[in-house]
Amino acid sequence: MSLSHPLKLSRRRFLLSTGALGMLGSFLNAQASGLQNARLLLGGTLNSTAGQFAKLAAVPYSKSLKLPDLIEITPDLEQDGIRAANLFDANVPTDELCAIVAPGNTLLASLIGDQRVHYDFTRWIPLLTAHSAAIVIVRTDSPHTGLRSRLRNFFIDHSVRLAVSHPTGLELGALLGLTLLGLQPIAVPGYTKTSDALEALKRNEIDAFQVLPYTLDTSLEEFLAQLPPTVAPLYYSGTLPDTFTDRIPNFLEAHQQLRHRTPEGNLYEAWQAVSACAYTALTVALPMLTPHNFIADWVKASSDVLQNSSIQHWAEMHHFALAVGDNASPFLSRATASLNARLALQRWISFNSPRWRDNQETRLF
Repeated sequence: MSLSHPLKLSRRRFLLSTGALGMLGSFLNAQASGLQNARLLLGGTLNSTAGQFAKLAAVPYSKSLKLPDLIEITPDLEQDGIRAANLFDANVPTDELCAIVAPGNTLLASLIGDQRVHYDFTRWIPLLTAHSAAIVIVRTDSPHTGLRSRLRNFFIDHSVRLAVSHPTGLELGALLGLTLLGLQPIAVPGYTKTSDALEALKRNEIDAFQVLPYTLDTSLEEFLAQLPPTVAPLYYSGTLPDTFTDRIPNFLEAHQQLRHRTPEGNLYEAWQAVSACAYTALTVALPMLTPHNFIADWVKASSDVLQNSSIQHWAEMHHFALAVGDNASPFLSRATASLNARLALQRWISFNSPRWRDNQETRLF
């Protein structure tokens, strides 16, 4: 039968040969750069912020890394990324070329001494970060006075009910920040959506909440415009567009206006790190012992990801500023703290945990 269809046989051999050559070419490209397989380990589900990024970045990463197949994405059922980070540090060999996509919760868990943590993110090699700002919104005494007067009027020795998902969630920076400002916040748990917190504030059930612009369904301008007259931003941390910095003081400015001095000490250093965990929505990183040629490949690929139109649209929609390579390193560094600052933070949490359970005011010590 094969002799009676020589053209079909030849064509089949040709197709098999060209297919094999294509596969061989992909394999040789991967071998030339040392990349045979790679994957993105998510600190969250496919629907999380990390998952959204990974799905969009999969094609440009695969193309830039010259992978023979689409890069594998391994999600984690847990939203905080602790399980994924433990696996990343303990079980991932460097020749497997695995990068982690970790949310801010993963960094925060390490800072606060979560007993589930068995990783050290300070040893990671950052490739890319997506960061924004954390803005604390409070009820003010008057809609007519200027910001300085509102801050001064609000600085009264009374409690402030702060909406949190839970006291040691991403709102921990707001909880500690208000405490450093002397406002004695009470943690009101159960608020995972900004819209719910805003409605609760309108019903006078809370007095303050934290806004992460990347979680909003609207632009930050539209969100601020819909705030009631007696509700205003108290301070921000992180990165805000210039159009907002004239209207919203940063934490240092708010502290200076309220306390008439510059903040200092271990708890202030801890606040800086905790706040960075909130406004750094995700970090893409490699293990510390990754070979230099692989690091160079991943940095180049991450730069290509930033140029991808889908990623740029996603970043614009979620109010992200993106940084890659050496520019990403400072953002991961901001989430680190000295040993003394970490110990002070953990002592502060231990001291206030019983108070939070009893709905009492947060104290410094």
